[in-house]
Amino acid sequence: MDSYRSDKRMMFAEEVAKSIPDKDDIKALDLGCGSGFMSMILLDAGCSVTGIDFSQDMLALARENLARKGYEATFLHMRAQQLDFPDGSFDFIVSRNVTWTLEDVDEVYAEVWRVLKDGGVFLNLDANYGKCFNEADARGEVPTHPTQTLSQLRTRNDIAHNLAITLVERPQWDIDQFWRLGASEIRCRSIGGGTNASGSQMFALEVHKPGTAPKEQAVVEALDTPSQAVLGGVGAASKDHAGEATRAKVVLVDYVRTGDFEFDPRKFVIRKNGIPVKLTPKEFNILLTLARNPGKLVSRAELKAAAWGNEFAEDDRSIAVYVRRIREKLEDDSSHPRYLLTHWGKGYSFDPTGGKV
Repeated sequence: MDSYRSDKRMMFAEEVAKSIPDKDDIKALDLGCGSGFMSMILLDAGCSVTGIDFSQDMLALARENLARKGYEATFLHMRAQQLDFPDGSFDFIVSRNVTWTLEDVDEVYAEVWRVLKDGGVFLNLDANYGKCFNEADARGEVPTHPTQTLSQLRTRNDIAHNLAITLVERPQWDIDQFWRLGASEIRCRSIGGGTNASGSQMFALEVHKPGTAPKEQAVVEALDTPSQAVLGGVGAASKDHAGEATRAKVVLVDYVRTGDFEFDPRKFVIRKNGIPVKLTPKEFNILLTLARNPGKLVSRAELKAAAWGNEFAEDDRSIAVYVRRIREKLEDDSSHPRYLLTHWGKGYSFDPTGGKV
């Protein structure tokens, strides 16, 4: 399988690693398994895997591909809108490039929710492909693809044109569906390094079902930064769920690697040359805001918004205090900073290489 031997394998394996439940003996469902690409990634991650697909041809190809690799999984002919499994059957459900092709996606999500165990995770790797195809057709563009004919692409676009999922804003629509279903936490990351060939941005939507809380939940609750739009902003956001007193949480972030640093906003963890650096949530948000704009001047007001959102409890001078604390943890010599630089009277900038060429 060419995809399994390509860079795509590592990209999707990394998304699985970020979202996989922290437990042993994970029972995983590959929803719309196709040729078995994600099933093999789940097996590599140590899961026991069941794959379902509506196409018998794809199921036969998946069995063939896994047999060639010496892998074992269970593959079943099944509709995503009507999963023939008992309630709470799976710890981890993964779908890749499937939901954009389906009718009644709200029914699919209800079924996913039903068969997901308490404390389980659903990971949807998808994009608003259909909407992009429709917009391209409206502009009169001729579709192209390296392996599909123009006739096949026209058929694909005709199908996409009639699907309700192409008419909504994704992934915000998907997020809203899972809030209604009762998700305790939702995280959304853009993946793939920008828009793909169709002009759409692929996203990784990670949905947590109430039960065993994520290990970092206490830290997430401590961070109250109601900023950041889906796939486009900075920080984290939380919202009330269906008017209930408890607060459901959504953390809409991208995993960041730049220069000497790695940022994992899911866990509020930063590593410098592989070594963890412990930051408070506000310190983390300030530094992440700078890291998203390497080498660029970021104003105190922007950093203040990243740390406190619209609830500005402290004045601008407090940013200098936080910057000093970050430097003490980050720099080899905080009195001669190489990474976090001051632009007097304007703001700060971040050099992720520490001045190295």
